[in-house]
Amino acid sequence: MKQLRRIRELTELTILATDGEIGGVQEVYFDDRNWAVRYLVVKAGGWLLSREVLLAPAAVAEIDDAHGILKVSLTKDQIKRAPPIEAAKPLSREYEEAYFRHFQWTPYWEPGPSGWASGVPFPETPPMPIDTTLPADAPKNPHLRSSSEVVGYDIRATDGAVGHVEDLVIDDETWTVRYIEVDTRNWLPGKKVLLQIMRIDHMSWADRSVAVLLTQQAIESAPAYDPSRLITPAYEVQLFKHYGTQAA
Repeated sequence: MKQLRRIRELTELTILATDGEIGGVQEVYFDDRNWAVRYLVVKAGGWLLSREVLLAPAAVAEIDDAHGILKVSLTKDQIKRAPPIEAAKPLSREYEEAYFRHFQWTPYWEPGPSGWASGVPFPETPPMPIDTTLPADAPKNPHLRSSSEVVGYDIRATDGAVGHVEDLVIDDETWTVRYIEVDTRNWLPGKKVLLQIMRIDHMSWADRSVAVLLTQQAIESAPAYDPSRLITPAYEVQLFKHYGTQAA
């Protein structure tokens, strides 16, 4: 089973409830304090009048890449009766509390190692400095970020601009963001590279940018990333060795 996958790959999967097809993933919401994926945003089919619904990672039972299917351990009726996302945008903590009550899951913000339901471990990744300068339309929960919104953010190295965010790479076992895919085409013709989350200093809503603790040269000389190929352990070792020798 694939473990590291781009958000774009998630959007190509058909979602199946225990009693039938639901729709497809449009984007994800992730927590910018620890890069944990909190929700999959699903565009439901005609049975829900084509409205959007949220699915927590705890609902994911299996991803079948051979058949392009993401299976969830919920019925269509359970999903249909969930609090409607249209009335809750931008997401508030009140909406999230109602959501977790509906599915009788332990909210992810509650302390302890079992903050995720169905045995999914609570992601433990280092916190990231937060830019508190938010635009007027920022979510009521300022730590929830949309993957679609972040795509296109400028990447700012310590010595200047170096491309933009093309996609996010997530670990579908722990449901955390592991890498940012960077397209450097506005600086290097066509090259794409991956940046480890630990290399990020902060993100800015207002400037639509991601500041990284690396120089332009460090990113320019990183091992090229081919989205059509699997991210192998050998490639990850290459990245760690490369960035580990680079000074910010």
